[in-house]
Amino acid sequence: MTEPNKPAKKAKRPAVHTQSSGRKRPAEHAAGTGEKTRRPAAKHTASTTQKKSGKARPAWQRGLRRAGSILLTTTLSFLLILVITCTIVGTTLVVYVLGFMEGTSEVSIREMEMSYSTFVYAEDKNGELVTLYQVPSSIKRIPIEIEEIPQHVRDAFVYAEDERFYVHEGVDYKRTAAAMANMVLHFWSANQGGSTITQQLIKNITGDNATNAERKIREIFRAMQMEKSYTKDEILAAYLNYIGFGGSANGIEMASLKYFGKHTSELTVAEAACLAAIPKNPERLNPFAYYVDDETGERVNYGHEKNRERQEYVLYQMYSNGAISYDEYQEALAEHIIFTDSEEYKALHPEDEEDSKIEPDKPTSWVVDAAINEFSEVLMDKYGISKKEARSRVNKGGYQIYTTVDLDMQAYVEERYMDMNNLLAGMATTNNTAHWRDLNGDGVASEDEAQFLQSGFCAINYSGEILATVGAIGEKTASLCTSYAYEPQQPGSTIKPVTTYGYALSTDYIHWGTPLRDYPPIKNPATGKLWPTNYSSGGGMSYTGSMKNVYYALQKSYNTIPALLCKELGRIEIYNFATSNLGLDLVQKDQDYAPLSVGALTYGISITNLVNAYMVYGNGGYYSKAHIISKVESGDGTLVYTGGTDYNQAVDEETSTVMNKLLQNVVNQGTATAAKITAKDGTRIPLAGKTGTTSDWCDLTFVGLCPDFVSGMWIGYEQNYQIQGHGRLKSAGIWKNIIGDYIKEHYSGNNFFVSDSVIEAPMCTATGNIAGSSCPKGITGYWKSTNAPVCSGHSYSGTGEADGSSAATGAATD
Repeated sequence: MTEPNKPAKKAKRPAVHTQSSGRKRPAEHAAGTGEKTRRPAAKHTASTTQKKSGKARPAWQRGLRRAGSILLTTTLSFLLILVITCTIVGTTLVVYVLGFMEGTSEVSIREMEMSYSTFVYAEDKNGELVTLYQVPSSIKRIPIEIEEIPQHVRDAFVYAEDERFYVHEGVDYKRTAAAMANMVLHFWSANQGGSTITQQLIKNITGDNATNAERKIREIFRAMQMEKSYTKDEILAAYLNYIGFGGSANGIEMASLKYFGKHTSELTVAEAACLAAIPKNPERLNPFAYYVDDETGERVNYGHEKNRERQEYVLYQMYSNGAISYDEYQEALAEHIIFTDSEEYKALHPEDEEDSKIEPDKPTSWVVDAAINEFSEVLMDKYGISKKEARSRVNKGGYQIYTTVDLDMQAYVEERYMDMNNLLAGMATTNNTAHWRDLNGDGVASEDEAQFLQSGFCAINYSGEILATVGAIGEKTASLCTSYAYEPQQPGSTIKPVTTYGYALSTDYIHWGTPLRDYPPIKNPATGKLWPTNYSSGGGMSYTGSMKNVYYALQKSYNTIPALLCKELGRIEIYNFATSNLGLDLVQKDQDYAPLSVGALTYGISITNLVNAYMVYGNGGYYSKAHIISKVESGDGTLVYTGGTDYNQAVDEETSTVMNKLLQNVVNQGTATAAKITAKDGTRIPLAGKTGTTSDWCDLTFVGLCPDFVSGMWIGYEQNYQIQGHGRLKSAGIWKNIIGDYIKEHYSGNNFFVSDSVIEAPMCTATGNIAGSSCPKGITGYWKSTNAPVCSGHSYSGTGEADGSSAATGAATD
């Protein structure tokens, strides 16, 4: 047997095995019988890559490459997100800043220039404007023009505070950036100011000095706006006139006079640098700055030394910027400056010692007080601020306040009010009406302890303008003090025409002769007592139970009938009429019978407010809130406030006319006959009015109307005591003592407004209606066309009770 043949020895193959032509394919890759085979394409595997390179990459390189790819992708994504975010934020910021810029108010230099003091004016009889008062600002300034400020003075401030002032447009971005960087990185030991002169001016004027970004943005925009509106000289002049120089000295002229006793135009270079050194820290760098030694209590001046250090810096800035030469620089450093606080100055200027003895400020007048208080209320309502803050704004707001006061009338009334005896003439004296008290318990009631009568007066024309106001007896000794023309007091029966009678007449519930029963309409459920009763001429309390015509009830000031009207017409309705139509300052607790019927108010009302309500009965029914200000302008001439814009019809013309006639009857026949005034030609001046007395005789009030104006007075003690000797006093007579001669002297000859539709006719004494042909005719009466009943027949009793002729026993005095 033969041995099988061995296959031939094969050559070595490369590590990567490839199929040779003689090798048999694996079964799964074999082609079918007779089928032509096709070699598949080589796959790109790691093996093939290694074959091409000839060498495999290390794993750390492959990882590094992979990490780099991830990092690049992440970085690009982050940058893309950052760009998108910055775009959104930038767009939002631009929108915010533009909106903020639109809402930033522009600051007017004209307003700054006029913001030194507030002035109060009035017109004299010739129409000329008279300055009544300059309300002193808490900041004292003497403004001067730029032409009065030498160039070296201007340069001192520019190169000390803002050396690029003449080239920037309101904002020095280089200084601003440096200041902000220093706040964060502290390159310099002290904070660096980034504000330009323009910015400093705006911050000082507006008082907008909050430490936040919004304030800085406002300041920057305002500075840019100002630079567009004004020249550099105008801005610099405003700055020098406004900035503080320590203490009460503000503005360069005031500072020059304070420290050197000379005008700005006379300043040397050294003195200019001395002043320019101050604004950086006025209270520390002014030459008069001092501290009090704890041990000795003496003032120790340190201002000269501190000011000198800063002055040398200012002089160097002037020299380095070419404003002064080297020789001028050295001369200024060596100059001996004489300050006004030195003995040397006092020896050279002995006349200044006398000039320094300035009289204390005089107190404001009653008119100025009223104007300041009125405008303060306007500001309080407008801005929702306190009275104290409002007054502060008035004082330093640079307002021009124009008043409605009649200077002749004001002077006349003030003269009458210098002595209480002028008001009481013909009735009593100051001493026998005083409330004598022994407060210290020594058994003697001295004059120092006595309480004397006080009084307030107000006159208003028929447009609501206050013509005169006086708030107390004697010389005015304090500013913005208590005024009895504006203090709430109890009005007594003067309330009746502007509450019960006024509402009843306006609604046609009553007419001139309406008969109403004189009987207390209210019963106290607890005690069973009837209320109210009348005050008789003998001082007792009474009522008749008979019918009284309306004109007579008002003429004699019955209490029962107003209470009856209040009960029948409704307290709320009458309260609304008095407050809404006639502007009475009543409180909610006054919605009751006693306040509305007889004037027993919760807190009272001022005589000014009461007189104001009565104006509707002298001008055809029109009302405007009493105002002593005609208009107010700001420093730049902008109209801030106008008085009297609420002039509207409060009651109809017929109601106004009939009530006026009823009130004339009170003067001609009733409780106010003491008010009658005869003109210079002997004719009777038309007058209407109403008296008022409180139940305890603590208050006397009278409101009187003449064709030219309406006025009123209140008299009583500061504290609520019964008036001594009140039986001798007549409120109408006191009113006449105050204003009667003035009315006589200035009476225009006019008459009261009378509605054409009001019916004038005799009254039937039996029914109170317009008398028919067969009626017994009594007093001439006045009826509204909407409520004018004519008597068509009756059974006349002849008792006369309808017109009050038999009611003498129960007649009320007030």
